[in-house]
Amino acid sequence: MRLSRVRFALHLWNRGHWKDYVFSQGMLLTASLLLVFFISIGLGVQKVLNRFLATDLPAEQVRVTPRGRRAGFFQTEVGGVEITEPLRDSIEAMQQVETVDPQIYAHVPAYLRARLGGSPYYTDITLEGVTDAFLPDSVREEVNWSFPLADSSSRMLPIILSENLLILYNAGFAEANDLVGLTPDGVIGIEGKLTVGRSSIADTEKEPITLRGRIVATSRSLSLFALAAPIDFVDTINTIFRPERQRTYSTLLVTAARAEDVPEIVRRVEDLGLRAETRRGIAQKAEILVGAVTAALSALAAIILLSAMASAVHTLVADLKNRRFALGVLRALGTDHTRLAMLFAFQIFLMSLITTVLGALIGCGIAAGASRALLSLVPVLGSAVDTLAVFPVPWLVLGLGLVLLSSTAAAYSFFSKLLKTPVSELLRH
Repeated sequence: MRLSRVRFALHLWNRGHWKDYVFSQGMLLTASLLLVFFISIGLGVQKVLNRFLATDLPAEQVRVTPRGRRAGFFQTEVGGVEITEPLRDSIEAMQQVETVDPQIYAHVPAYLRARLGGSPYYTDITLEGVTDAFLPDSVREEVNWSFPLADSSSRMLPIILSENLLILYNAGFAEANDLVGLTPDGVIGIEGKLTVGRSSIADTEKEPITLRGRIVATSRSLSLFALAAPIDFVDTINTIFRPERQRTYSTLLVTAARAEDVPEIVRRVEDLGLRAETRRGIAQKAEILVGAVTAALSALAAIILLSAMASAVHTLVADLKNRRFALGVLRALGTDHTRLAMLFAFQIFLMSLITTVLGALIGCGIAAGASRALLSLVPVLGSAVDTLAVFPVPWLVLGLGLVLLSSTAAAYSFFSKLLKTPVSELLRH
């Protein structure tokens, strides 16, 4: 029998059962769409986490903070063991520790006045004293980070602006008030007047100190939540305005001699009653949550995909069983059962290939659209990443290819077994 006649016979065969095929292929399209969408967005969220974490803590660094106290859903940094000078010295004396860079909050109110886009602007701020470890190498060579208060009459106070604070300004204030947004490069060089000892909501009994300041760098570190100034300046301010208060540190950035020493440092720091965080620990907590949600949604989509493939195969197998007499006629006309099994399996493969590829493309389009919508609605994300949609094309092609090949092989097995039935038995139906 000529191949063209077999194709014509298959065309007549499927014409009366197109609704069953449309339903099964619709399930397949939806499943592949969901699978690609969940994988793309899940990988995009992980990319965002990695972007923040990679610039926060190097692998050999440990962030040490007070444990504070927890009351229900609320967490405070005060209470319990605080980071005092003796505790800092004991950590610095550890054999595994290479350097310790402390941070200290200014325990006095302050505000900053400057001009942005030609308009006067002022805001209450929190000052945080840090070492020059927060300065980029290129800036560290140009800026003298040591700043005694006596130098304020002849020098500008160097300031590091947290990019996290800049993101919040752009997202929560500038956009809402029709102000110009600021980029990290755009804020460098901005000068202003810093008043320490007074703010719009608080005051002190001592005379406030006013000096000139200049933003010399920005920092992406998640350890920095305020405007950072030289630690010796902030320490002097605390001594002047709060002489009764014992010096305590808000954070210690502990750098290990080797990344392999980090677990031992974490153990010893926690034995002292402090909290120790590493990039790996923070990343693991975030990635476990994101990975679990992504895996669950992807597994659900994969189950739907396999079910849809099984439905497509089952639809054609059911048709074959209902048309045993027609199969007998084809066999009696000389069509080899292997050729028929291959033709029906190829039919499943071709329909499923078109449907899965179409579903994957639609899923990519929806993921890209959802990414653009989220980035436009949440400017904080928009300023951090270009897209939330990640498309691992080789892996997607490999996964869909394996599904198609396995379903085609299963279909061929079912069809071959059915078509091996003797012609006499097929013609009795």
